[in-house]
Amino acid sequence: MSVQKVSVLVPPLRAVPPAAAWAANAVAWLFGGADPDHPTGLPAWFAQLRRRYLADRAARRDAGERMALVALARRYQVSQPEFAKDLLAAASVDRRV
Repeated sequence: MSVQKVSVLVPPLRAVPPAAAWAANAVAWLFGGADPDHPTGLPAWFAQLRRRYLADRAARRDAGERMALVALARRYQVSQPEFAKDLLAAASVDRRV
């Protein structure tokens, strides 16, 4: 069996147009790129927004519970002053921690 050497001319690849490269980078940034461990763009923004919302909701819930304890203490102030004092102490300890 004989071996022949064949030369084939292949034209060089065309360069990517700058506008297309910029658009591809912008879309990759907006939708998170290829690395799921390090989100960028919109996914990172939504994750940060969600963390801030959950922290604010927890703070509002704690404040609401504290105000409920204070209201309950005021209600029991006349009839059971020791219990009301304990409720106020629990509300103030909750705030300091």
